[in-house]
Amino acid sequence: MVDTEGFKKWLKENSSYSEAVIGDMASRVKRADGIIEWYDEEVYQFYLEQKEQYKCLSVSVRSQIKRAVKLYRKFHAR
Repeated sequence: MVDTEGFKKWLKENSSYSEAVIGDMASRVKRADGIIEWYDEEVYQFYLEQKEQYKCLSVSVRSQIKRAVKLYRKFHAR
């Protein structure tokens, strides 16, 4: 399970993203977690991309999820 509230707080303190973008990032991480349960390994993104549910998403949504996962890994590693 992902810590969306902590992630949002971290983004607020460590980025210049607007509240709307921060909310979207948290939603994208939750969506990724719904496709394949979060675990903090570099291969997470690779396995996520192999899932049919992920492949069916639009290119822009996949890109947004990829960016959110990358940022969540930074948040999780702090």
